[in-house]
Amino acid sequence: MKIIHITKSKKKDKRFKVFLDNGDEYDFGLKDGETYIDHKNKVKRMNYWLRHIANKRENELISNLEASPSVFSAYLLWGKYSNLRDNVEWLNSLFEKKK
Repeated sequence: MKIIHITKSKKKDKRFKVFLDNGDEYDFGLKDGETYIDHKNKVKRMNYWLRHIANKRENELISNLEASPSVFSAYLLWGKYSNLRDNVEWLNSLFEKKK
């Protein structure tokens, strides 16, 4: 699995749409929400991760790198880097290692 493209979402409440090489597509991120790629605040990023990892289902999705809006929000909007491009490369590398 690999991210091949990201666009703005056409859904009224979502921010982005991700396209995978297997043909799957996911809308993710709150349209008006601010994330780490916007504010670059590491404390807010840590709080995001703590909140979402505490949710059993989200923790499973995120920990297992299952393609889902939860994974794309966590890794692309609240990921290791403060910009979308670097987070896409990072997540793609994690997908590759998972094979």
